[in-house]
Amino acid sequence: MIERFLRVGADPADDEETRLDKLLVLSAIAMIAPLAAVWGALYLALGAPRAAAIPWLYVALAAAGVGLFGLHRSFRWLALSQLVPYMLLPFVLMWTLGGFVTGSAVGLWAGFTPLAALVVSGPRAAAPWLALFVGLLAASAFLELEPADELSPDAIEAFFVLNLAGVTSVAFGFVAVLLGGRDASVDAVRALVRRYFSPLVASTLLAEPQRLELGGEVAEVTVLFADLRGFTAASERIPPDEAVRMLNRYFGLALPIVEAEGGTPIQLAGDQVMAIFNAPERNEDHAVRAARAALEIQRRVEAATDAEGVPRFGIGINTGPALVGNIGSETFFNFTAIGDTTNLAARLTEAAAAGEVVLGPATAAAIRPVARLTPRPGLELKGRAGPVEAFVLEELRG
Repeated sequence: MIERFLRVGADPADDEETRLDKLLVLSAIAMIAPLAAVWGALYLALGAPRAAAIPWLYVALAAAGVGLFGLHRSFRWLALSQLVPYMLLPFVLMWTLGGFVTGSAVGLWAGFTPLAALVVSGPRAAAPWLALFVGLLAASAFLELEPADELSPDAIEAFFVLNLAGVTSVAFGFVAVLLGGRDASVDAVRALVRRYFSPLVASTLLAEPQRLELGGEVAEVTVLFADLRGFTAASERIPPDEAVRMLNRYFGLALPIVEAEGGTPIQLAGDQVMAIFNAPERNEDHAVRAARAALEIQRRVEAATDAEGVPRFGIGINTGPALVGNIGSETFFNFTAIGDTTNLAARLTEAAAAGEVVLGPATAAAIRPVARLTPRPGLELKGRAGPVEAFVLEELRG
């Protein structure tokens, strides 16, 4: 029942802030209305029917407000219909009982009004409510009124305890709902960031928000490109949704291997994966890690696809300096690596046959002690002024 009540007026089009504001107001009603009904019953049992009518009036107003909100979904009207009774009725009840002391400071319940306005609408909207509360509270301290209902000294003392405990409990519950909603929103954002960035990049950006600025720093990295050979031809023969499933299957094999070796997937461009090693996490053996990831990708794909003619990755790897950071505009950017190191890795990928791993000279030099390489001398690559000394990675030892 509570869950259904808290979904009153929910709209699938609501953003996170609107959804949370609705939840907060409805949660406040769910906490205060039952207490108001109990307060009314206690006043009636103690022989104060006029005092009892006031909290019951709030219950009726709250029920009417929620009902109309469910029909018309005007959140602004719902908030206003609750803030006004929150502010006025506790003071009316206190004055009915004769003042601040004989009313057991029940007017303190009105202090919930500026708190709710602050959370839902912000400081500017909450300031007038705070000023009104302070003004009414100050006036009540000096008013000497003839009580419409009188309570015994013991009842007055008991209601002091109940009012102070009730106000504190409701404020605690309200803040707990607020923090729970904010935490849920933050967790959702974190989960979203981790799905659109690699885990390493996501963790870095969440821990160091200053790294969200455009630009970056020059670092030595190993760049890996893996291009799915034969996918274009295969996608011409199958429906688009099946082509997407095929891509997801291949990427599902390749990306975990890259991440397991400490690499950072940067982008998925069509049927191509780009990843960098040694950024943002530093690893001295980044060239070896990239080479090991490439061979494992080829092994996994080969094991998962026995048929001849199915797509295989052609992989190019190159090591060297690159500018690593955020490239784009203030509203949209990518974490990537820019420079000749990256460009050469991309060209080496174009030269790699399906199932082959082609290395640039710097990567080959870095891993030569543990690798078996086959030279590919005089490799002519698009956009390069002269031939490139490249190597095919056959295996890693150890």
